[in-house]
Amino acid sequence: MTSRLRLISGLVLFLFVLSHYYTHILGLVSLDKMNNGLFYTVVYWRTPIGTILLLSAFVVHVVLTGASILQRRSFRLSATDWIQIGTGILIPVILAAHVLSTRGGYEAFGLEEGYKLQLYSQWVVAPIYGVLVTGAIFVVWVHACIGWHHWLKYNRIYSSIKLYLLGLAVLIPTLAFAGIIAAGYRVTRLANSEKWVTGVVQKAAAAGPAYTNFLATNERIVFASVIGFLAVVAAIYFLRKLLSSFAGKNSITYSSMHSGITRNLKPLTGATLLDTIREAGVDHASVCGGRGRCSTCRVLISAGADVLPDPGGVEAKVLSRLKAGPNIRLACQVVPKGPLSITALLDPKTAGTRASGSFRHENGEEQEIAILFADIRSFTKLSEGQLPYDTAFMLNRYFAAMGQAIESEGGHLDKFIGDGVMALFGIDASPKVACETALNAAIAMSERLNKLNEVLINDIGEQIRIGIGIHYGTAIVGNMGYGRATGLT
Repeated sequence: MTSRLRLISGLVLFLFVLSHYYTHILGLVSLDKMNNGLFYTVVYWRTPIGTILLLSAFVVHVVLTGASILQRRSFRLSATDWIQIGTGILIPVILAAHVLSTRGGYEAFGLEEGYKLQLYSQWVVAPIYGVLVTGAIFVVWVHACIGWHHWLKYNRIYSSIKLYLLGLAVLIPTLAFAGIIAAGYRVTRLANSEKWVTGVVQKAAAAGPAYTNFLATNERIVFASVIGFLAVVAAIYFLRKLLSSFAGKNSITYSSMHSGITRNLKPLTGATLLDTIREAGVDHASVCGGRGRCSTCRVLISAGADVLPDPGGVEAKVLSRLKAGPNIRLACQVVPKGPLSITALLDPKTAGTRASGSFRHENGEEQEIAILFADIRSFTKLSEGQLPYDTAFMLNRYFAAMGQAIESEGGHLDKFIGDGVMALFGIDASPKVACETALNAAIAMSERLNKLNEVLINDIGEQIRIGIGIHYGTAIVGNMGYGRATGLT
């Protein structure tokens, strides 16, 4: 529920930011277009419903995010996690003056001058604020995009369109930045007119020292709150470290089935297994950063599992999806209650490539699948009359054609052996689908071979002929191999 509330509140705030970027982009046209654009953006957020929705989203997002930071026992994080935390802390600091002068000025003093007053204040009166607000375009956007990426990166649809989304992620803030620059430049020219300046600042001037004091006082409150929060986080972190020094030593035995290392770890008070492992400086797989979404941090508990509470919530869902055994747990969700012996199951260097796929084959299981094997007829004779380069060229073209045919039907390319191709069908499908897709792949391979022969006939002097065998039955399916040569077979 906490994760969902943080996500929903983040989406509301993202819509608010996106509406502002829309008006910023209008700055490429004119100041009047920017101010007219406010009617379709800011006005709706100032209605009672919009105000309640925005304020609630802000409070929920800040409180839950702050609570998640306070709960951390380790700050050995990935670069993207550090960037998201850093930008989140920077946002209130660099936008305090802007928010106070816009919404605060509107609520407390009835100031409603739109972009003209804001840009005049930022570009002419106090350029430092202009730099901060302009830079905030990218700070806020980076923070939001990392959040979107963490949420969607295990979604298959997202994986297929993420390059297009990356284009939008670059285009939108760039246009917003250009719009602000263009509008700011226009304001600096208009500021040469005393009449124009008087018309823009008259309401703000009428508010007098009260408006200035309002901004200064509340800015100090915001800055003090951010500094105070960071001080509290640091104090809690070091206090926990101190308490952990009194805990039992070497009560967690950690080993890795990939690297072969074995370590005795000192537990952190109230910390998850993942935090304890990280704080000890051990490189452990965790693609989602400990959010319980990817399962790459999973471990085999060989001793001490009986004193752990049963999996619940997000951990139970993930382990159920994996069809994991009773002693398989997510390190990011387990808080040790006593001595443990654990084994890391995934190699940190390759876990990322397997984060969004099926994990139930990690240790092998018996399964009904279809297997297709194809090889080139009389390949030895065919290659004897070719130079090595020509043989490699022919094989690469052949493998590409066959691989595309197999993958187009949903098959899993297992391996290429000499001139042979081996593919698996039905790993994540029913027996009926396994057989149908294997047969369809054989037909597609034959069709692609005909087209390939039309292209290569002048190069190799004869047609390539292949034989295809398909069998359906029981096989042991699992990730096997060593290091980079590990794969599903």
